[in-house]
Amino acid sequence: MPAVFRRDQRPWIDPDVADVDAIIEIVKKCPSGALSYSIDDIEYRDQDRKPMVTTSRNGPYLVTGGVELAGVDNWGQGASKEHYALCRCGKSNNKPFCDGTHLAIKFKDGQ
Repeated sequence: MPAVFRRDQRPWIDPDVADVDAIIEIVKKCPSGALSYSIDDIEYRDQDRKPMVTTSRNGPYLVTGGVELAGVDNWGQGASKEHYALCRCGKSNNKPFCDGTHLAIKFKDGQ
């Protein structure tokens, strides 16, 4: 949804250019847990899902359902513990979490 999430501009989110329901669906698909939305001062970030770890094609491990990640103390402020993305390329500057570096280095499965 490039009209809403503008990576090359500041502020980088403009929620007024799209339908609220469409933005909510995008936020629900966010694999990292970095996005949330608020309605009437109530923040919605997490969902009620079964615990699962999925390998994304040419990307991170996608963890959903509140799987506990042992030994991690550096959760970002407000970060979701219900769903998050773990680095698989080995180049993230925010390990063990994915920071999108796999896109820049053109990580491919099997490397």
